[in-house]
This record gives sequence, structure tokens and C-alpha cells, in this order.
Amino acid sequence: MRPALATALLTASTMIAPAALAQGTSPAAASVDAAADGTASGEIIVTAQRRSESLQKVPVSLTAVTSEMLQSRQINDLTQIARAAPSLQVGSDNTFAVRGVGTLAFAGTIDSSVALSLDEVNLGRPFLGGSLFNDLERVEVLNGPQGLLFGKNASAGLLNIVTAKPKLGEFSSKTDLEFVSRDTPQSPGNANGVIAKQVLNIPVSANSALRLNALYSYQEPGTTFVGKLNPGVRNDINPRSWSFKAKYLLEADALSLYLIGDLNKNTGVGGGFDRPYFVVAPDSVNTAALAADGITPGANNFKYGSETGYFRDIKTGGAQARLAYTLDSGLEISNLAAWRFYTVEQQYDIDNLSADGASINRTSGRYDQYSNELRVALPSGNRLTGQAGLYYFKSTLDQSNVIRGANYVPSFVASGYPFCVGVTAVPGANPPTCSVSNVSFLGRDNAYVLDTESYAGFGQLTYDVTNQFKLIAGGRVTHDKVSIHLVQGQYNYFTNLGGPNATIDRRYSHTNFSWKLGAQYQVTPDIMLYGFYGRGYKGPGFNDVAPVITASLVVREESSKALEAGIKSSFFNRRLTLNLSAFQTKFDNFQVQSFDTVIRTFQILNAAKVTTKGIEASLYAAPVTGLTLNASASLLSSKFGSFPGAQCYPTQTTAGCTITQTTFDASGLRLPNSPEFTSTVQAKYEFPVSGSVKPFIEGNWYHRSSVKTSPAETPGATIPMVDLFGASLGAQIGGNIRVTLFCRNCTNVHMPTSIGTDPGDASARDNRGNAVPKLTLLRTFSLDSFRTFGLGLGFRF
Repeated sequence: MRPALATALLTASTMIAPAALAQGTSPAAASVDAAADGTASGEIIVTAQRRSESLQKVPVSLTAVTSEMLQSRQINDLTQIARAAPSLQVGSDNTFAVRGVGTLAFAGTIDSSVALSLDEVNLGRPFLGGSLFNDLERVEVLNGPQGLLFGKNASAGLLNIVTAKPKLGEFSSKTDLEFVSRDTPQSPGNANGVIAKQVLNIPVSANSALRLNALYSYQEPGTTFVGKLNPGVRNDINPRSWSFKAKYLLEADALSLYLIGDLNKNTGVGGGFDRPYFVVAPDSVNTAALAADGITPGANNFKYGSETGYFRDIKTGGAQARLAYTLDSGLEISNLAAWRFYTVEQQYDIDNLSADGASINRTSGRYDQYSNELRVALPSGNRLTGQAGLYYFKSTLDQSNVIRGANYVPSFVASGYPFCVGVTAVPGANPPTCSVSNVSFLGRDNAYVLDTESYAGFGQLTYDVTNQFKLIAGGRVTHDKVSIHLVQGQYNYFTNLGGPNATIDRRYSHTNFSWKLGAQYQVTPDIMLYGFYGRGYKGPGFNDVAPVITASLVVREESSKALEAGIKSSFFNRRLTLNLSAFQTKFDNFQVQSFDTVIRTFQILNAAKVTTKGIEASLYAAPVTGLTLNASASLLSSKFGSFPGAQCYPTQTTAGCTITQTTFDASGLRLPNSPEFTSTVQAKYEFPVSGSVKPFIEGNWYHRSSVKTSPAETPGATIPMVDLFGASLGAQIGGNIRVTLFCRNCTNVHMPTSIGTDPGDASARDNRGNAVPKLTLLRTFSLDSFRTFGLGLGFRF
């Protein structure tokens, strides 16, 4: 019965989608939803400029994914937002790209080009945004540089997460349950999952209220673990999440106090670290270990193994307080103080097999950030409106990492003769022994404390030249100070994958002025034109491995120059909305990583220039009672203007690459995670029937052209064009109960989130120590890479 139901829902979806596109959707941008926030049909209120405005009046390209849309598409975290926002792409480990540009590096010592903001607080690291959604008002995907008003470091874009505030005078309860069954291609039975969410809104007094959120989630991935279950080894595969948040709001005449505190825990590696082998070189060093695990690499392989364990424990949380006072003139003075933190303890097996190639990759760390923002907002309704303020940010990341393995050599051999440190045997010993034993055949280790401090003054003003024509000007002066205390190479390895034994201290500071100039013209009450030119900024950082003791380690600041023009229009009392935008952004000193074959690890460079340009559009329509259509798309060209340090893929012989020449200039090549065309369509129909039961049907379609996963044109490392379909069928019962049957990825498209080269084969050497690189590829899959059927239940009281 499930396949028949899925076919019926998909047929409805695909019949509706072309109708939406026929009404004017060319490459698109911002999605809208009729029922959002209880506003008039087709109108959404957003805070893209740190004040509440209609999306149709904001001179910025953005996608607003409302609470209703999150619920109707069963979107539970940031990695799923891309299904509703074509300008957004998701990489590995909670990294994001907007308009094709994101952070192309694994290190925790640099900031993200796509910033995260949670309830007006800038989140300094992606781990802080990894919790599942609960009680959200909306998620805004802001396209292009956004650093003026949102804290710091948003050179490419911003994800603005807004949770629901406590409601005064209301006692209410909201319970949401989701039960799913996920296809598992290579294990018996299906993988199951459950998400339980609870919200309580409690009035404390006539002018204050408390809102409590709780969440629990358990999921089983579609991949199959076939590793060894050795004693004392922890294999925590299935992801689990716990979350609790408390929010208190006091509104007393002109004074407002808003307090938030939360604590979250995520465990399990499924959908993140489980990397099955895809393409294996004929003479791969992994061949015997693959056979021992019974793994046949290929497009249909979803098995992986380990003998040393997989686990990840991440705790996040914090507290914040916003105090605001509004003067009789309408001028608002506010102060937002916040503390956020995360801790991480994780281990995963790099070779993803049950033999010791490189089986240890352990990370332990803690991150704390403190921020304070003092802001003055001018009253709305005057000719001159806007805001100005002062911002302070300080963070500390204390982290240690170790990578090591036996390169498939027995451990008693790898630590003994002839694998001596410095190849030095004990003189006269018989049998021969080593003067010093190695920890392992190969490896590297580092530990560092990274301190970041930032000061900024900012402001953005809008002046009404006439009732229709407005001028916009904004600027931000930012002073960043960063320092790192790095200790590396403390253990002995026969083959060192990192830099020399050293303790290194480095400091760097920089002052930047970013700005924006623009205008908007209200042609009619329902048609607005806008345009702007501005400069974005992303602060400096460091490499976490020094190839030599004298290395500077500094990763210099990244800047962007953006030009954008657009039109926002609505017709027929907002029953039809069409938004279009065109843009071009150029990045200088783009922060990107490349593989250093000397120390056999990644280094972050400022060697790149990038240009991204394109067209975006969105369409919302409510043609008849009960039917709503949302369609949006993005046409994108995102290329390197210059990147002389791009890493050659193993075995590459083009562009001057050889065994000894391992980098090339990637000028003109497309950026990773930057599809040329992306679109999404959603159609929903609520049957206009009398009575307490209100049935509905919904279908959605996500299309994306192929994407590269590395700067080089690595054979086999391109994720092909994909079409993903989702559908749901359900009913609202009596206004308090909602029942939904749904499927995600209904056609079971096994789309990986990333494809990467195997480091063991990439850095392989022969018996004489000569480099003999081989090309072996592994794929990473998310939970949504497999067809999922589910039941959703919602209760409101």
C-alpha cells in the first residue's frame, strides 16, 4: 500500500509543479508561504535587517522558511533547509554554501563564510547550530554579504534562526511526534526513527510569560556497519539528540526583558562519519581489508567497518539576555548579552575498515564565546530610520587532535625494528631493536588554544527622499585580534603526517571597514525595485599544523564585493507574488584548503579569487481557495578567478600535475558545492469541506544540477544531477489534532552529501619511499539519502 500511496501523491505533485512554473518562475530565490505568522495571504514578516518587516518590503534577497513550511515538509534541522532554499547547499559536518560559496576547509581555526545567527546571537562555529529544530518561528536564508547587522563574519551569506517567543496571557501545550521507517539497502529490515517535541507556554503574570521546549530524537541510518565489535571499543552509530530550552519574556510598558537558556546533546555518527567505499584503485592498499570485511566497493555499496570505534558526543548550550527600552519618541535602546558553548569528544576510523590502516582520529575540544551588542534603533515612520550600535565578541577554542594508524602493518612490527624513529637501531643489539619505539606506523598530533577577540561599531540608515524613493547607507568598522598557542608532534611515528615537534605562539590583528550603499523605489504599493553595492568581510584565523617551526600559520582575512538588483512584486491582494534578483559577488583572499604532500595534511591558503553571479526568483500563488503553490530557483555561475595552490587529485596528469608537482591553478573551474541550477516546488491543497476534519494533500520537488566535491575535476567525485520528491497526506482534526502520513525522498535516490579521496591511497609510497598516488573514493550519506516513510502527530491545547 505504501508504494501506491507514494505514487498517487507524487503524481499530484508533478502535475502541480509545471503549472506553478508556467506562471513565471525562472531561476528563483525567496520562498514564501501563505499561512506564515498568521499574516495576510502571502505575506511573511522577517527580521533580515534586525527589525520586523514584510518580506516584500525588504531590499534584500532571502528565503524565509516559515514554521508552517518546516512542518509541512518535515524539515527538522539546518541540513534539510536546502530542500526549500535553492541558494543554499549543504556540505559535510554542518557546513554551508550560499550562492556557491562556503568554507572549503575542515579546520576549526577559521570562521565560516556563511554565518549562523540564533535569536539575534551570532554563532561563532557551525557546531553551535547543529541541534534539531523545535518551536521555530522561521529560518531566513540571507543571500550575499550580511556582516553589517549580524555580528561578524558573513562574507557569503547568513542563516538566521528565529524561535517562537513566549506569548503573554496564554497557557498552551504543543506536542509533535514523528515516527519514520527508512530504507536500508544492505541490511535486513528497515531503519527506524522517532522525534518527540514538547512546548509549554505558561503565563507568569499579566505582562510576562515562560515558554519551555523539550526534544528527544533517535534515528537509525540507512548505511550498514560491518566492523569488529572488539571489547572496550565504542561503536555509537545511531544518532540521538536531547534538548531543553527555557524562554522568559517580560513586557512592562516601555521596558522589555527577554531571557533564553538552553542545553543540547547529540550523540552518534550515522549520517556523518559513515563513509562507504565507492571507487577503489586496482592496487589499493585497502584491497585486503575490504575483502576481509566482505565489502564490494561500488555505487551499491553502503557498508563500512572499524575495529577502533565510532562515536561523537557534542554538547551545546548557553544563555542570553536582551533588555530594551523604548523612549516616548519611539527611539529604542537595547542591549543583548550572550554566552554560547560547545564540547566535543569524537573518534572515527579514517580507513572505515576493520583493519588498522589509519584507525584513530580523535578530537577533544571545548569552545566558549561571549558577545555583547548595544544597539540604538530609530523609530519607524520618520523620513530617517535605521540603527547603530557597538559590538564585542570574544571566544576561546581549546582542542586536541590525534590521527594515527599502522598502515595495515601488524602493530608489533610497526613499533619495532626496522621501523625505528629516525631509522636508528640500538648498537650491538641482537636481535635488532629500536632506541625509541613508535606510537604507530603513521600519524600526527596537535593541541591548540585559539583566542579570538573582535570589536565593532556599526550602523545602517534609510532616508526617504520621497514617499516612494529611499536611499540606504551602512557601514561597520571591525577590529579583530586572534592568537594561537600550538603544540604539535609530541609522539613518535615512523611516518609523520604533520609538522615537526614544536610549541608555537602566533598573533595577528586586522581592522576592516565594510559598507553598503543602496536604494529602493516603491513603484506601486505592490511593486518595489531595489539595488545595492557593498563590501563583506570574514576575519582572519590560523592553520592548526605548522609544516616548519618558522611558519606564520596566519590565514588572512577574506573580503567580498557584492552588487545586487531586484524586484519584489505582488498582485491580486497578494494571491500572486513574484520576486526576482540578479547578483555578482567577487571574493579576494578566499580562504580555502589544499593538501600539503610534504607533511601529508591539509593547509589553509589565501591563494584564491572567486566570482559568483546569477539570477534568483520566487513565485507564490494561491489561485483557488485551499491551493497554495511555492516555487523558487537559482541559476548560478561560481568559479575560481585564480587559485594557483589547488590540490591535484591523485593520478592527475593534466594542468601540469605530476607525482612531484601536486598543485595547479584552478582558474576558471567551478567551486565545489555550486550547482548551475537548483529549483524547488511545493504544492499544498486543503480541501474546503465542512465539519471538524480538514484533510490536506501536499507534494514537493527538489531539483539540483550536478556538483563537484573538490576544486579539481576528480574523476568520479562529481555528484550527478538529482531530483528528490516528497509528499504528505493528512488532516487537521478539530483545530487541535493534526495527523500526517508522509514520505521523504520518495523515489529512493541515494544522493551522497560528499565524495572524498582516501588519504591512504592518495599518499601511498613504494618500498623506496617514492610517491605512487592512487585514486580511491569514499562517499558520505545523510539520513535523507534513503527513502523514508513516516507518521506525524500533532496536538495543540
